[in-house]
This record gives sequence, structure tokens and C-alpha cells, in this order.
Amino acid sequence: MVREHQILHIAADLPSDDGAIERARAEILRWAQKRSGGKLPRHAMEGRGFELLAAGRNSSAVEVHLPEIHAWALRQEDPDKEVPGRIWTSEAILWRTPDRPPRFAARLIVGSGEAELDIAPAVPGYIRQLIDRVGLKSGGRTLSSLPRHVEGRDAEDALLDLLADPARRLPVVAVSVDPNNPKSPIDLDGLAAALCGLCDVVKVPPEASWALTERFGKRLSVFDRAVRIYMPGFDDYADPFAHPLWLGARLATEGDAAVVERQIRAQVAQFSTRAVRLGVTILPFAQLRSYARKAEQERLARTGASDSEKLSAAERRIMALEKELAEAKDMEQYALEEEGKTRLRAEEAESRERNTTAQIQVLLQRLSNAGLGSDDVQVLPTTWADFEDWCDETLVGQVALTGAARRGCKKALYTDVKQAARCLLWLARECRSRFLDGGGSLRDEPIEDGIRNAPCGSDGFAFNWQGQHLNAAWHVKTGGNTRAPEYCLRIYYGWDEQTQQIVVADMPAHRRTGAS
Repeated sequence: MVREHQILHIAADLPSDDGAIERARAEILRWAQKRSGGKLPRHAMEGRGFELLAAGRNSSAVEVHLPEIHAWALRQEDPDKEVPGRIWTSEAILWRTPDRPPRFAARLIVGSGEAELDIAPAVPGYIRQLIDRVGLKSGGRTLSSLPRHVEGRDAEDALLDLLADPARRLPVVAVSVDPNNPKSPIDLDGLAAALCGLCDVVKVPPEASWALTERFGKRLSVFDRAVRIYMPGFDDYADPFAHPLWLGARLATEGDAAVVERQIRAQVAQFSTRAVRLGVTILPFAQLRSYARKAEQERLARTGASDSEKLSAAERRIMALEKELAEAKDMEQYALEEEGKTRLRAEEAESRERNTTAQIQVLLQRLSNAGLGSDDVQVLPTTWADFEDWCDETLVGQVALTGAARRGCKKALYTDVKQAARCLLWLARECRSRFLDGGGSLRDEPIEDGIRNAPCGSDGFAFNWQGQHLNAAWHVKTGGNTRAPEYCLRIYYGWDEQTQQIVVADMPAHRRTGAS
């Protein structure tokens, strides 16, 4: 059965001058003429609707003129050059409302009977024409079909500000280069052209990599030929795994680089279909066609048209509504299937992580049994900047930190970083053993002078961890009544039975609750 797959969505602002929509429409129609199965009608360039049927190369356009919106949309079909039966469909929409500058949106769809699509997504050619010849913006930033080069301190600062900008809508694909070889194995020009309008492609030299590391830390940086996609919403406290990273070791050959480039294209395109939503950011062609048929029917009723003309208009509107309904059902089915695939991938990822954690725990136990796991000489972090990396290296498989705990450490005011690290070591050794073996109560257990383990009581809270709900029923705390963040230590944690590790929900400051 042939199904339509959503490949990518684009939304952008046009220049605010009066002729922007006309220039954009001309570029789109020139592109469509080369792919249509016949010559487009003369009135097409005037922005009027038309329909040209040509077996796999159908072209159609609609115009809508209402008090609240003026819109024009094109739908162009184009058979795949290599795969029989695969039809690409491009939709381009231009519109203006009284309270906003002119807007542009597009989506690329492929109809195919294939169970799985093996494609490298790329924007239709007219997107690049619009960016280069008309000018498009997203979030106030001018879009480009060329990679951006970070050269000089000002450019480095601009990149850092862009990545952390909460108003940023598009991903940034940062491609770092080797200090001894400034040429990246990734085809930057080809990648930027294929994804223009969907993301910014940035070439990051070693100096800019150091600036990234100083600002966001090593876990959130990109260096030594690695490639990272910084998704919108990135900041100093971001989860590194939410911003995909390909290490330079995966780009050893041209073939490796081609595979990574394909993966980058797929991830950026998938993000666009989630972020640019149909019916919200994009006006679907089928919906605009229904509006146009309704407006035509109302115009005929006002002008006293004959009954036969009214009947024909009513039939055209019914057909348009039927097509809109069919497309809505297809979209609903597609969304359900994609949700199922996403849920399955998440479950598989969680299963792999649990298996990896279990293997690490087995290896740690074997080392301990062989007398090789002694931590008598333990190098502890001295700054909060080093704390997160130390936890990941030292406590893996025993103590895990949630995103909230990691954010708390990055902005911590507690002065004794080593003491916090020693408390986590106690959780990894003594406390975890108690949970595993049931070796006595943990209530008011002394950890070191002035530090004890205690139940949270009414300060306990539930939190999410890898798709499950855990309860932070315990906390490590300093003695006394002080709440000054420089001297008050709190480590709230719970026990994950599935991975058999302690999960720190929040630290190192006192957590305000209804009870406190």
C-alpha cells in the first residue's frame, strides 16, 4: 500500500516589503515549471489557482483572499529518478495576515509502498533559490545556504550566544576541524545546501572549540573533527545526550563521513517535522484548497450565479473536503505509527542502558573480589566544574545523577566540593550495599563528622528517571539548622530496583518543599 511519509517541514519569515510574496512565488513557479508534466497556464504567474494533471507530475495551486488572511499555495509532484513508484510531493505556502509580516512554509512528502525508506533528506531546490534570491529569516536570523565559518573572537562570542539563545528555533550543526588539517571530512558546502532552512552548519576551528569548552564544559563541547547537533533549548545545564555527537574517530574514511552526514540529515529533518507543526505553523495545502472552494462558493452566491454554476462549485468543495479528510486520516495514522516507532526505540535504548549498567556492576564486583578495585587513593574533584565528569567516571553503575542534580551542581554555592564527592562515594559503597544485601537500617547513619544519612520524611518527593517514577525518600545532610547554601549540603536520592543503583534526584542545596 502506498503511504505518504513526512520528510521535512520549513517555516520562515519573508522580507517585509510589498513585493516579497510576488518574488517568492515567481521563484517557486520557475522551479515547478521544470518538474511539471506540461506548461503552466499563463495566469499562474499572477498568483491565481490552477490544476495541471500529468500522471505523476501533477501541479496545482490555490489562492485564498479573506479579510483575515491572503494565501497562495502550490503542490508539485515529481517521480523519483531511481526508485519506481516513489513520488515526491513538495508543498509551498505563502501568506500574509494584517498583524504579521509575510510568511513562507514548506513541506516535503514522499509517497511510497516501501516498508522502510532509505533516503538522505534534502530540501527542494526552490528553498535555496528563496534563501539566495529573496531572503528568508528564522527567529530574526537570516538563513544561509552556505556554511558559516567561525573566525576571530567576535565570531566565537556570536556562536556561544547563538547556541544559548532561548529564541533559537533551528538546530546548529557544529563541525569541528583538526588543528593539523583544517579540511573537514564532512562536505560542509553540500551539507549546508541540503539542509538550508532547516539548520545552520558551522565550521568550528580549534580556537572556537576551546571557547565552547570554557563556556559549556567538555561534555557539551565539540572538538577534534567531531560533529554535534545543538538542538534549540540548549543551555549551560543541557543534557549532553539531547544534542547528538559523532566523535572524530567515526570519520576516519570518506565512507564513514558519508554515513555520518546521512545520519545528520535524517536527524535534522526529523526534528523539523516535530517542531514545525501542521495546522499550527504550516497551513496544509488541502486545508487551503477547502478554504478556496468555500470562498468561491460564497462569491457565486453573492453575485447571483446560475444554479448549475453553484452546483459545480458545491461539488468542487465537497471533493476538496473529502481530500482534506483523507489526508487528515493519513496524517493521524502516520503520527500513530511514528509514535510507536519512537516508543520502541526508547524502550530499546533503556534496555541497552540497563544491560550496560549490569555488565559494569559485574566487572566492578570481579575487580573488587580480585583486590583490584581498592579506592584507598581516591582523587576527588576540587571544583564543581570537574564534579560531573568525576561522577561519570568514578560512580558509573553505582550512582547516577538526574538532570536536575547535574544542573544543581553546575550552579552550586556549597563550598566543600570534596566533601560532597566523599558522600557520593559512601552512597556508592556502603549505602548501595545495604540496599542490595539488606544490611541494617540507614536511619541517622553517620557518614563523617557533621554529615549523616536520614529519611526525607515529609520532604520526600517523587521524580522521573528513565521513564519510571522513583521516590526520593532519603537524603544526606549536614547537621544543624543552617540553610545557607555555602554550608548546607543536601543529597536527595532514591533506589532504582531495575538497574540496582542509587539515583540522586537533587543536590547539593536544600530543596524547598511544602513541608520546609
